[in-house]
Amino acid sequence: MNIRSSIPILGLTFAMACGGGGGGSSSGGGYTPPAGPPANTVWIGGAGAYGTGNTTFNPTTLTVTAGTTVSFVWKGGTHTLTSYAYNGSPTFPGVPDPGQSTGTYTYQFNTAGTYYYYCQYHGFLAAGGTSIATGMAGKVVVN
Repeated sequence: MNIRSSIPILGLTFAMACGGGGGGSSSGGGYTPPAGPPANTVWIGGAGAYGTGNTTFNPTTLTVTAGTTVSFVWKGGTHTLTSYAYNGSPTFPGVPDPGQSTGTYTYQFNTAGTYYYYCQYHGFLAAGGTSIATGMAGKVVVN
């Protein structure tokens, strides 16, 4: 055995060690992606926690079946959960105490439809609900 015959073996070993792992940050190596909300839960705010900003709903669209109870959980910041009708869509009571920064609000969605909501402080709704709210806004789609 000479040095020339061992170089290709070392080169192959080196290439496999350096090129075969595939993106170290998402597959092992101690990296754990941030967890999202549990099933049937919408997080409100959170100062950048869990991959969202302080003025977001996470997820912005939640799809559930009729009869599902959804939990809206405040993760940080002062926000409202204000439901509104868009093109005759159904509404839900929303938060009895607007401007919460902590706590949980639950509502059972029994009727199919799309339920729109927004934060009165960080979202914008055209007068009379003639458009979908922008900014901090979301919806629950009930099938």
